[in-house]
Amino acid sequence: MNEMNVRRVERRPHLAEHIVTALSEEIASGRLRHGDRLPTEQFLAENFGVSRNVVREAIASLRSQGLVQSRQGIGAFVSVAREAAQPLEPVSAQLLEGDNMIRNMFEVRAALEGQAAALAAVSMTPRKLKSIRDAVERMRFEGAPTAATVNADLDFHRAVAAASGNDYLEAMIRTVLEPMRPLIAANFSRHGPMFGHIPHAARDEHETLVQAFIDKDAALARRLMGEHIVSAASRFGYEIAHY
Repeated sequence: MNEMNVRRVERRPHLAEHIVTALSEEIASGRLRHGDRLPTEQFLAENFGVSRNVVREAIASLRSQGLVQSRQGIGAFVSVAREAAQPLEPVSAQLLEGDNMIRNMFEVRAALEGQAAALAAVSMTPRKLKSIRDAVERMRFEGAPTAATVNADLDFHRAVAAASGNDYLEAMIRTVLEPMRPLIAANFSRHGPMFGHIPHAARDEHETLVQAFIDKDAALARRLMGEHIVSAASRFGYEIAHY
């Protein structure tokens, strides 16, 4: 994947200008397209090595240039169309613009899947662990991610839900997961260094959870799953809280 210039910048005046330049280049190249949601303030701050106030200043500058629009409670979106940009499929574009429904789904997932992970850790068996590990291994890919990568991602979460031993909890998690399939597929397929790492980041977080299951550490499994869902939401452009 091409690498976007998100190297940590020196702490000197006009830090925001570096971020403005980098994001403007992403928009000009078509890697960030009309209607795309910018990553969260936290994501940008961590990647550029600056404070969130600096990120807000940069986004305000982009907004003043007409390059992005901010939607209260949702995030910032690219507002300029580039002829070279290849649009997402209609359903995916609609989902990526999203509204509070998607945020709510992530919050529900954090609550339900955190509990499922804790229960799964307590009652983990070799058979349950194999199903979870198999899903993690199937997320490995060469080249571009495919539908199989998306299936493996969802299968991991379904396997953890099943390992909880609570049929009602498993059913609720499955109900929330399936509508997110096209959203996950669209995000996995997005190109550019700001997005190309997403499937790998998800897999790495899954692998960290596996060790908690091996150790049968319910508290750690609950925390890691909650953090994973929060991170996933951030990669989709949403900031959610998990307690």
